[in-house]
Amino acid sequence: MYKEYYIYQTTFTSLAAGNGTVFTDNEIRIDSDSEFEFIKSHHYPPDARARIKYRDDTSGRYLGKASQDIRTISGHSHFTMAPGNPTPPGFVPFIWPRPYLIAAATTFTVSAADFSGLVRTLYMSFHGNKVRQGEAPWSNKPRAVIPYMYAISSTGTVQIPANGTMSASIATDNDAAFIVHKIVGARDGSCTVTVKDGARDRQWMNTAVHFDNLVGNGHFPNILPAPRYIARGSVIAVTLQDLSGVANDVELNFIGVKIYE
Repeated sequence: MYKEYYIYQTTFTSLAAGNGTVFTDNEIRIDSDSEFEFIKSHHYPPDARARIKYRDDTSGRYLGKASQDIRTISGHSHFTMAPGNPTPPGFVPFIWPRPYLIAAATTFTVSAADFSGLVRTLYMSFHGNKVRQGEAPWSNKPRAVIPYMYAISSTGTVQIPANGTMSASIATDNDAAFIVHKIVGARDGSCTVTVKDGARDRQWMNTAVHFDNLVGNGHFPNILPAPRYIARGSVIAVTLQDLSGVANDVELNFIGVKIYE
């Protein structure tokens, strides 16, 4: 048995303005290929004001006695602003005291009630691991392990057209497999991202996630609770969708180790 990093996201599109008492339910369907070990939660936008409830639908168990202010049970990106020099978003999640295992092929319901009095879209991501049967692809003792980083492009940056999408394939070298441990980057405007392991055709998330719910910076990177394995000579496939309405420069870096077998 081994673990592989994964994200489930649910999006409350145009969550109704309210006073925190009228809840909207979003059902997350857990894939049938493995159980999900829920460890961290993160949301966008950072200034969201909502009350949240979680329910494991298999058992009917709520993960809390009452609804909670989202700011107390979910992290969000942190920015350091300086004139003309904003720091990229830092990934600062809420971490549960221990992992919670959700059965494969079941559902997990997230309920949200706004108390800001504003209509807004709320992106909530749940970070953890798929628990897979068998041996990890990296289980053999390697000859050597060195730190390494792959960037989204040879220039380090790509541009998404206004309200458009763009795709990038990050080719890994033939000399060694790559294990991802951290994700960092920067963006000019709001956007979503999906990531896929090209060789095994495995998605890293159930749907496109908001960039700030996946990507950190040098101070606060997204440190994966379990690695993602990329076979040598394979690709990390990335798709970006602009939400800002203007041309959007994005940088995305995968940090980990090369393993020489």
